Amino acid sequence: MATVASSDTYGEANPRLFAAVFFLAPLITSIIPRLSPAAIALVGASLVLAAFRRGGSWREFFVPSAAFIACLVFSIYVLLNASWAWNQSAGIAKASLLLGAILLVFASATAINKLSERHIHLAAIAFIASAALGGLYLLLQMLTDGAITRFVMNTIPMVRPDNTKRISIVHGEVRRINLNTLNQNVTLLMLHVWPGILMLSAVARPQWRKPMIALFFGTSAAVILLSKHDSSQLALLGSALIFLLARKWYSQTIRGLAVLWCLGFALILPLSFAAYDAGLHLSQSLPLSYKARIIIWEYTSEKTLEHPWVGVGVNSTRERDNAHERETHPSEQPEGFVFKRTTGHHAHSLFLQTWYELGAVGAVLLALAGALVVLRSSRLPKHAQPFAAATFATFAIIAAFAWGAWQTWWLCAGALAAVYLCLGASPFRAAPDPTDLSSTPGTSGRAG
Repeated sequence: MATVASSDTYGEANPRLFAAVFFLAPLITSIIPRLSPAAIALVGASLVLAAFRRGGSWREFFVPSAAFIACLVFSIYVLLNASWAWNQSAGIAKASLLLGAILLVFASATAINKLSERHIHLAAIAFIASAALGGLYLLLQMLTDGAITRFVMNTIPMVRPDNTKRISIVHGEVRRINLNTLNQNVTLLMLHVWPGILMLSAVARPQWRKPMIALFFGTSAAVILLSKHDSSQLALLGSALIFLLARKWYSQTIRGLAVLWCLGFALILPLSFAAYDAGLHLSQSLPLSYKARIIIWEYTSEKTLEHPWVGVGVNSTRERDNAHERETHPSEQPEGFVFKRTTGHHAHSLFLQTWYELGAVGAVLLALAGALVVLRSSRLPKHAQPFAAATFATFAIIAAFAWGAWQTWWLCAGALAAVYLCLGASPFRAAPDPTDLSSTPGTSGRAG
């Protein structure tokens, strides 16, 4: 990337201080995923402030687009939906978080247009170094049975979780932790993979570009495959396939992603019933977590039909499940079932949780918003488009099988991934369309 002329200044901001933000945010969230809300606030505020110092104005930050309007409409509906949630104050808090994350992502994407090449370059290098260190941290944790976590818990007992299901305490000392405890960390690592490779393809020297990309991807993939998080492993394979398809047939792949996203909402109920009716929850060949999900999905689908249009209210699954637990008895877990017939604390599927809590209205609005976001990636530089497709596929696959839709860290982690992707796309804004990862990026340093 070319060095900017001395006249291309950045107000009073220090580019190295700015880059420090993009070093700290990925590293801190890789180690402590629950700090993702602080990270997105820090990253978003830094980008917006940077744009203001370079002459930006509020009117520039939220340029009306179909994707932005659809996301905004969805967030407004969620705010309205919170009025009949089981816990209205908690529902409003989650709806407000969603709205804030949407505004920060779109504002940050616009703000990146204002950054100088030097700031983009240093921020990209900082992110790559941080993501790599986060991967090495996770690798060390897995190879040492969580030695770092055990040391912290034994040194500072107050950080030990209240639920000791995933840790073993002997004579007051944490002796073992279940590697499932690191699943959130693995999710963050997976969300960093494609933005990181995109940035490497921009800042690495041509002779080192391919080896560094291979090392970055290989190390990240090894850690993910060593982990206990099946959803991230599936996302690794699925997003790699999407990336390869998008490099060769981008238009068809991106349209296919939009269709698949919408089909996820259209088919989740019948597929949940079909899996249960086929007896997969009793299969001896499936892992326990898979069978538990099938039970949860079927029961949640059954309950969804009781409130099909507007749902039971945002973030209500856990509260309703707690009430259900207080009223049930052992017969609620039939013989051979690995889990009670309840909704659980969440549906383990964004598609199903949306139906249950937000109803058909919410499902249609989120399907439309997601499809328009995917299609909008065609506005990115050609070289960045396959990375955008792979990043979206990563989020969608993990969301389909893992975390609760309203878990604060998860929602903010997805927002961070979108911002990192925009940052990585910026160097290619004015470049000739690259045909491979050895192509030289452009010199303008703009993203959209």
